[in-house]
Amino acid sequence: MTEPGTDPRNTSTGQQTQPFTPNPNPNPNRPSIEPGPPTCPFPFPHQDGLGPIPEFAALRRDNPCARIRLPSGDPAWLVTRYADVRTVLGDPRFSRTRATRSPGPRMAAVPTLPDSILAADPPEHTRLRKLVAAAFTARRAEAMRHDIAGLVADLLDALTDHGPPADLVPLLCRPLPLAVICDLLGTPREHGDRLDTWCDALRSLTAIPDTAVTDAVIEMTGYMTTLIAAKRNHPADDMLSALIAARDHEERLTEDELISFCVVLLAGGYGTTADRLAGLIHLLLDTPTHYHRLRDRPEMVPTAVEELLRYAQTNVQANLRVATEPMTLAGVRIAGGEAVMAVNSAANHDDSVFPDPEDLDLTRTPNPHLAFGHGVHHCVGAQLARAQLQEAVTALLHRFPTLRQAGPPTWKSGLKTRAPRTLPITW
Repeated sequence: MTEPGTDPRNTSTGQQTQPFTPNPNPNPNRPSIEPGPPTCPFPFPHQDGLGPIPEFAALRRDNPCARIRLPSGDPAWLVTRYADVRTVLGDPRFSRTRATRSPGPRMAAVPTLPDSILAADPPEHTRLRKLVAAAFTARRAEAMRHDIAGLVADLLDALTDHGPPADLVPLLCRPLPLAVICDLLGTPREHGDRLDTWCDALRSLTAIPDTAVTDAVIEMTGYMTTLIAAKRNHPADDMLSALIAARDHEERLTEDELISFCVVLLAGGYGTTADRLAGLIHLLLDTPTHYHRLRDRPEMVPTAVEELLRYAQTNVQANLRVATEPMTLAGVRIAGGEAVMAVNSAANHDDSVFPDPEDLDLTRTPNPHLAFGHGVHHCVGAQLARAQLQEAVTALLHRFPTLRQAGPPTWKSGLKTRAPRTLPITW
């Protein structure tokens, strides 16, 4: 059985049993960008799993710069091929600020965190990124690896005490990145459930009403305002204290930027990494031979993690950009002021860059995937996330060599990303 309006699919692999056909007239009351080919409904119908998304494959093949209608009702162009995605993410003529702060096309009707680094273009983005770049270098991530391994060991001790069956999301996938980012920022770990709800709200496309998204932003910014006030009274050797000093003594950012910065760091460092970890473990357990292969050859873990990041169709949309001048992309003329969405997950399955992209090849090299983005908005915490993913997978292989699924996972839906909500396991 499938939900109304969806295509029948294999929920583990994401394979579609019927060909994808764009809806020729999803909303006749709103004009297309210009007369021409049909507009695709977006986001595509939800599907469980992290396997290849057939709509993206069809668009890469037949319509690499396609018209879509965003949840806000605004029209946009969707690009799905690797070269075009890199162009949109790396070319300064595609503006994030124009897509978040000025009148124009929007992803959703309600903007979130317009003062954040995610909404900024250089030189403003450069100024903000410099404030935290030193804390997220590859060298710093490697220096933190020992502490991360210790956190993983403690969590797996608790998992052993819990005994099978268990849900790996609340016992490993959420508490690990929560502890890492909270310790780095200097914020309390005990509010994980609240952060989880807020992080999902910030990534909502259709999961909750716009008013609920606004409420979540207000609640999370209020939470951070309270934490900042407490940290001002009791500064410490942590990133939050350093950001407060940059605000209060050096005037390198505004109070609104300070609050938004902390929200983004928490949401990205916690929510995104937790979802990635759950998704990567699911992919390994969904095909047990993958897990067994890594168990027998743990030295493969770093290469395997990169392939799992490439393969997993986690983000069904990416940050919107607005063209600042006319240009041609994938043979299509883009006018100044038009919105363009470049989806990293779609680019990561482009067969012109990745041979047999729908095969999960744990030895794939080279692997120039875009799972952490590209250009100035490349994820500042990518190396720290890699360290957590590698340490968690390595420790699981060692401590639980017979780990396997205890049942199908449940899935988050209506978000900008796909991820397991629960991950039942046994051993």
